[in-house]
Amino acid sequence: MKFATIGHLMIESDIQQIPRDWIHNNWIYSPEINLDRIKGRITGLKLTAEQIMKQSLEEIRKRLLELILFLQNELDINLIQLGALTTSVTDGGVWVTKQKEYTGFVNHGDSYTAAITCQATIKTLEVRKKNLSDLTLSIVGAYGIIGEAVSKILVPQFSHSVLVGRRENKLKELQNKLDGDFEITTDLKTKTADVIITATSHPTALLTSENVKKNAIIIDVSQPPNFSYPVWRQRPDSLRIDGGLVHLPKQFPFRVPSLPDDKIFSCVAEIIMQAMENERKNHVGSIDMNHLKKTETWGYKYGFTLNQLTNFGKTID
Repeated sequence: MKFATIGHLMIESDIQQIPRDWIHNNWIYSPEINLDRIKGRITGLKLTAEQIMKQSLEEIRKRLLELILFLQNELDINLIQLGALTTSVTDGGVWVTKQKEYTGFVNHGDSYTAAITCQATIKTLEVRKKNLSDLTLSIVGAYGIIGEAVSKILVPQFSHSVLVGRRENKLKELQNKLDGDFEITTDLKTKTADVIITATSHPTALLTSENVKKNAIIIDVSQPPNFSYPVWRQRPDSLRIDGGLVHLPKQFPFRVPSLPDDKIFSCVAEIIMQAMENERKNHVGSIDMNHLKKTETWGYKYGFTLNQLTNFGKTID
């Protein structure tokens, strides 16, 4: 299979980290990269997160579909992974699967991201010698694709959980799918939480230093980050963990600009693993928990694992 990751710039200065020969008018796409039995490319829209959110849904979908069809018709791509806001604007990839012009497969990559987020949370608390059953958890973006899966796995294990989202009706739908002690709220109620997991598609950072309890642990999955680097510098007592990075095995030289050479986004790892498995299926919309477990098995098989805890890509002691 030939695959492509599709993303976008987070901020305008990100373009400086992209090799010049990857930049083509309104699109970004890398040369073809050989990975054992498969081939892939890193691609994206030459737009920032904020620019995407300012455009109409119809316009941004039109621009995204143009790129997808170019990848299919000109570069022979038959498996795409939607990253960051390209997932949000396509209803978790469901919209892409309904476009008759595209005949390939779609995966948002969020299944393995949710799995790694839970692994990172549990591993961090083990290192800190803390019991989940004694702590309060807050999940920001709880009814989103990643947030829902993380909630199903972690909420039953914590003493109390606060599930945060912008839409009350979506939160009420979520609460019917969960076990455990929890509350739902449309307020950014994170200040009492021992552990905060952020999994939103918000184009700017949501958490401020005032939103975070002393010595809190923040597992930040969001791209762009919800707990930004400047805010983290203001709160050295807090422990911020990347929620979506895994080890990049040497046999897969698929380097993503801005990331360390030995790290890769777990969503990108998922699409590589699906191509390696030659699994010709769509993985869009809400996460199938059986597929999530399968991605963990793939991760151990191919070496895309959570070997180290990192903060903004740097290993934490």
